[in-house]
Amino acid sequence: MQLLTAKLMAFLMFTSCVLQDVVSAQLVQLHWYMHDTPFNGPSPSSIPVTAFNASDFQNEVNNFLFGQIYVFDDPLTQDSSLTSASFGRSQGTYSFVSREEIVGYVSYTVTIQTGVHNGSTLNIQGAAPSSAPLKKYAIVGGTGDFILARGIVTEELVNLFGPFNASATLSHHASVFLH
Repeated sequence: MQLLTAKLMAFLMFTSCVLQDVVSAQLVQLHWYMHDTPFNGPSPSSIPVTAFNASDFQNEVNNFLFGQIYVFDDPLTQDSSLTSASFGRSQGTYSFVSREEIVGYVSYTVTIQTGVHNGSTLNIQGAAPSSAPLKKYAIVGGTGDFILARGIVTEELVNLFGPFNASATLSHHASVFLH
């Protein structure tokens, strides 16, 4: 009985701490636009770092870009136009990780270069099917104002310029919990 009481007390104390953290956490909402120009466009902001040879595959895996990895350094703006006011930079990698559909895995850092959070960063990662109209990624940390931050970033395609390997404008909404 004492062991059960001790376990119950430990659970209640843990739950109380978690609830107190959630109640005391501050929510910050951010919005920016990412402008990605692939390696075959003018002034590329993303390039492949793995060679991909479709003849190496004897099945349909190559239809899903499986195994391709890119690095990027994309400008971020406050509006959907590339010439609008700067928000910052987004630097990281994305790769194609599924053999059954086109699924992109991202891991990147958003560096904010304006406003009250100037100099702070957010670290973002996750996977989502390319076909999803709204992609969701985890905020797993940050620096400056966003130390120990947690939250979610949603991503939507705004514009796609050109065919395969086209330049894209992506809208991002972040809900960041600060501790």
